[in-house]
Amino acid sequence: MNQEISLTQQNGIATLRVNRPAARNALNWAAQEQFAAAVAQVGSDTAVRVLIITGTGDKAFVSGGDLKELSQHPEPEAGARLNRVMRDALVQLTQLPIPVIAAVNGDAFGGGCEILTACDLRLAASHARFCFAQVRNALCTGWGGTERLVNLLGRARALDLLLTARIFNAQEAQGMGLVQQVADEGGLETAVSQLAHSLTQLPQHALAATKRLIYAASHTTPDVVNQLETELFVNLWAEPDHLEALAAFQEKRKPVFGGR
Repeated sequence: MNQEISLTQQNGIATLRVNRPAARNALNWAAQEQFAAAVAQVGSDTAVRVLIITGTGDKAFVSGGDLKELSQHPEPEAGARLNRVMRDALVQLTQLPIPVIAAVNGDAFGGGCEILTACDLRLAASHARFCFAQVRNALCTGWGGTERLVNLLGRARALDLLLTARIFNAQEAQGMGLVQQVADEGGLETAVSQLAHSLTQLPQHALAATKRLIYAASHTTPDVVNQLETELFVNLWAEPDHLEALAAFQEKRKPVFGGR
């Protein structure tokens, strides 16, 4: 990836970083395409066990689409392109068979909040602010954020945040369940690193199955979910990682899992 989006990997942990701090990490056309390409690349790389999404600097996580560039494209085709590229990328993000962590290093506005809803776990710096700002620009969400927000927080909370477009802080975000942890000043990188490392130590097939089940539960009927759960559970039962867990229990030691 070039300077708009960087994708790095170390010890099974990939980091997708939006690198446009001068524009508050807003996504221009190039950054949107690169973001989508990075997600696709992670999806095809079996060495990656955890993906972290973050922004450069401490001012902004992602502030949505780059309005300076987008204002030059009022034609409907531009809106369709903006919708398609990032919507599809975020759908793919939810379908990755690995945990995805949002490291909210600064403000998440507009589409930045939509990206958050497509991540599995969300940690935020204490100074971060949040705003589903779409209606301020005479728009609704366009990257799948409404459906995911309703599933995350419920209809009443989604109505509050989407209709008022109000700004709220990290502590309120944690209180409502939008983020799981708020890190003290300067502590976000350490907290995210510790979480990511702990996830790499868990059995990867089991993590993938659990993530798949959770997302299925919000979109399908209980009968379908139960059938899927049975299929996944039975398949995992004879996997080497489960056999290792049983052996470790018998031998009173910590299990060592083999990964994906």
